Amino acid sequence: MGILAAPAQHYVTNMNKSQQIYAVTAICLSIVMAGAMIAYRPGAPSEVATNTGVDFRFPSGVGTSLGTQSFTYQGTEPQAKTLSLSGSGSASATANEATVTLGAQTEDYSASVAIGMNADIMDAVITALKAEGLTDDDIQTVSYSVYPRYDWTEGGQLFRGYTVTNIVQVTISDLDKVGAVIDAAAEAGANRIDGVSFQLSDAMMNELKLNAYVAAIEDAEAKAGVITETLGITITGVQSVSESSYVPSRMYTDAVAESAKGSYAPTPILEGSLTVTVSVYIVYLIE
Repeated sequence: MGILAAPAQHYVTNMNKSQQIYAVTAICLSIVMAGAMIAYRPGAPSEVATNTGVDFRFPSGVGTSLGTQSFTYQGTEPQAKTLSLSGSGSASATANEATVTLGAQTEDYSASVAIGMNADIMDAVITALKAEGLTDDDIQTVSYSVYPRYDWTEGGQLFRGYTVTNIVQVTISDLDKVGAVIDAAAEAGANRIDGVSFQLSDAMMNELKLNAYVAAIEDAEAKAGVITETLGITITGVQSVSESSYVPSRMYTDAVAESAKGSYAPTPILEGSLTVTVSVYIVYLIE
């Protein structure tokens, strides 16, 4: 029995050593494969691929004995030389269009009565506006509201009736008629004149913007000429152009219009000039 036991024990020992070798080898291979998967970059060309046309990639985490090398690709195209400048220009003209916001506000304990009163006034106001030469296209309703009014007392809310407001916006092309339009509306019963604004018509504004663009570009080109001549550089083209514009509008505001009936003087309205301002930002290519 003792003679048979020794070879069996030696056989078991040899098997354990083989298993250990296999296990260590498997672990090493797993580490190498894991490093290859992490370091593998499909999109980055290797140095060998660049020189030979064949694409070889190796994980950078593997030792140099496997022939690996880290490589980062950089573009070879030179960046363009540029000169960035801004220019500004403006063009002015007298306002050729006015907008008057007016209407009627009525109050009554009955909503239907307040609505009816307001409708009668606005009907008379619109008739008076048309008598001044305005058309339906020149008159536009901008707000209409009916809401209850309350006062707060020691005993709580106290109902005071309903308020009805109807506001229209009137566009006037003949600026000499602005004062007359306001007076006619007030005589017809309008008790809200919320504001008068002056602006340019679309055609006039577009014309001024084009003139302002030309002035802004000429301003930028004049600056570019001074800089290039002083520094001895040459402009070869334009890389990009961006712009911004500003169109102001003058506003006159009155809270409430009193009746114009009687011997009062006509309402004076004085329009002013409006300016369109344009700024351009130009990036020139230079050499």
